[in-house]
Amino acid sequence: MQNFFNTNKEQTSTPLTAQYDNLKDNYQQIFIEAAESIRREVDKFKPENPCTICSVKNCQIKVKDVFTDYPVGCAYRDWQKQILSFLAGEYRQKLKNTYKMIMDKKCEHECGRCASCCKLATSEYSYEQLKQRAFRGDKFSKDFISVFVPYKSEAEAQNANPEYFKLLGELMEDQKVYYYYCPKLVGNLCSDYENRPDICKDFPHNPLKLLPSSCSFNAWKNSVAKQSMLLKAKTDIIEFYKAKLG
Repeated sequence: MQNFFNTNKEQTSTPLTAQYDNLKDNYQQIFIEAAESIRREVDKFKPENPCTICSVKNCQIKVKDVFTDYPVGCAYRDWQKQILSFLAGEYRQKLKNTYKMIMDKKCEHECGRCASCCKLATSEYSYEQLKQRAFRGDKFSKDFISVFVPYKSEAEAQNANPEYFKLLGELMEDQKVYYYYCPKLVGNLCSDYENRPDICKDFPHNPLKLLPSSCSFNAWKNSVAKQSMLLKAKTDIIEFYKAKLG
């Protein structure tokens, strides 16, 4: 499996659209790998030939699959309960440990001070909606409006980073996007760096977040790309299991 993104040396000359397309092309293979991995784990609990001693008569279930609808008293139904308990407990803890390892690895990289994250931030919410969410106690929204203010027009936002602006618009073509910037930026440096909120300190918050080509944290994304995609796929698959078996 090749990396989803180019190396740090190459990324400044690689279009963001190519990086994103590469990510999408690999996701199907990653998802299949994750599904097979989880299936191997849950099959460990599958009972062997319980029908010979089962009290349920004439159930006529021929395919003993993990998602089959079994009657009360069937050993396979108990298997499904074991699966849910395992995925919600031991397995989910493994995923949490993987996420922590991914985020800890970010500490090996430093901000390159390109200031792209300060010049062009996005949200699915308008400024007024963010203020309302912050008033209701949403910490992320509170941090966001403590830093960012909205651009007066999309043209101004586009000028901040044309390539990144174009791709963000393509990714969210069916959803309204609001563009923001930090007015505390002087050149490429923060004029209030010591008092910056967690939203700035922790950036980037998500290893799957699409970053501008100039961002030095692309090297981190590249190093954890497959692990991050596997983690997302496994998390989504667990939710599917819960919906089908819960």
